[in-house]
Amino acid sequence: MSKTNALHINGIVPIVPTPFTVEEQIDWPSLRRLVDFACATGACAMCLPAYASEFYKLSESERLQLVAETVHQAAGRLPVLAQVNFVSLPQAVETAREVERMGASAIAAAVPRMFAFGEPDLRRYFDRLLSSIDIPLMIQDVNPSGPTVTARFVSDLHRAHPHFRWIKLEEPMMSSKVVAILEATGGEVGVLEGGAACTCWT
Repeated sequence: MSKTNALHINGIVPIVPTPFTVEEQIDWPSLRRLVDFACATGACAMCLPAYASEFYKLSESERLQLVAETVHQAAGRLPVLAQVNFVSLPQAVETAREVERMGASAIAAAVPRMFAFGEPDLRRYFDRLLSSIDIPLMIQDVNPSGPTVTARFVSDLHRAHPHFRWIKLEEPMMSSKVVAILEATGGEVGVLEGGAACTCWT
């Protein structure tokens, strides 16, 4: 698949929750029903394993299996954004490559906020991640203790990697930042507003 493929997001992107049995194992039949439900609702894509999927409670093998099962069950009816959240860049790269091989339509990755990384460090992180994949990337930035990435960061990264296609922000009073990002990128990087268990394109 080309780095400039025609995947478009224009609407609601539900975050698929991870269903568990009473034994705290993944409930695979329920997951398949959730995928079918997402496909039937008119959503424009689905995403997992994200924060609302409780990815932090899953092993790496379970995360990969979630993506594989979802891609298989969706069967091309809806694009699948595979969320890859790691502070470790080598882990993020390895997992992103694996879910791309599985057939994910795009990668979603949260900005690593465990430490107070500056934008030059974040640029190196996403440079390497984007250089390792051929499908589009959506960056999710949640930073309760400070500002999210700037419009300049978004435009510079997109200029170097045109398959960086979307930025998902979760912050109040973000209208001026949305405008700044759209203007800086000529509208080529979509801005998504996230919260709870869904994502909306702006």
